[in-house]
Amino acid sequence: MLKPATLTKLNRIAGMFGSSHAGERAAAALAAHRLVSGLGLSWWDVLSSGVRPRLPGGQKVVIRAHEIGIDHADAAESRMRQLKAENAALQREVKVLRDRLNARVAQERKARLQDD
Repeated sequence: MLKPATLTKLNRIAGMFGSSHAGERAAAALAAHRLVSGLGLSWWDVLSSGVRPRLPGGQKVVIRAHEIGIDHADAAESRMRQLKAENAALQREVKVLRDRLNARVAQERKARLQDD
């Protein structure tokens, strides 16, 4: 028998099955599969249980669909790594452009000196 908290979690994950993004659907399906198999159950066991979770005092669970299963700390660290890599690439590009500009200025200066 599934606990109400587990059913609530499974319900949140299953809500992502209708996403318009294939990656979100696939991630939700994998998360649901891992949850069910992690409990040692089959989908038949889950679907035939007939239990509906009830929250105390008629509370409603509100969560943004795009936040299900997201570790915000990992996401922030990943974004920081991306930004550092982008910053390093931009610094390399600036150095290349600065070197090209300095070379061009040197060529023009040399051409001016030869004309004089």
